[in-house]
Amino acid sequence: MIYRLGKKKKLNAEINVVPYIDVMLVLLIIFMVLSPLLIQGVEVNLPQTDTTKMSIQNEPLVVSINEKGEYFINIGEEQLPINLDELKRKSLIIFSANPDVEVVFKGDRNVSFESVAKAMAAVQSVGIEKIGIVTTGYAN
Repeated sequence: MIYRLGKKKKLNAEINVVPYIDVMLVLLIIFMVLSPLLIQGVEVNLPQTDTTKMSIQNEPLVVSINEKGEYFINIGEEQLPINLDELKRKSLIIFSANPDVEVVFKGDRNVSFESVAKAMAAVQSVGIEKIGIVTTGYAN
């Protein structure tokens, strides 16, 4: 029998983090690809402006106005047609449940501003102060 005299080998107790980094990068890519697809609402032709980004902490309530002047409200994944009286009632219910709710309006570029202004006034009349308008940037 041969016995080793001398140094004992120490155990290496390090965690190999390379597989965790790989998984994190794959998840990052998945979320980057899917995030533009999660935008909800009725398809409208948005006006172009010099836009600035709006900071949104929670998911906003989206009110869409199509080319014909019809109103739609997004609740979850659904786009429900709605009139101004219903918009006011539902906004009041949502505002009473969440006073920090943000409302975003998506109006088609061909719809009259009067339709957008009426919807904004209906939402503001219940006390909602955080209101925004969705536009697209200029194509350069």
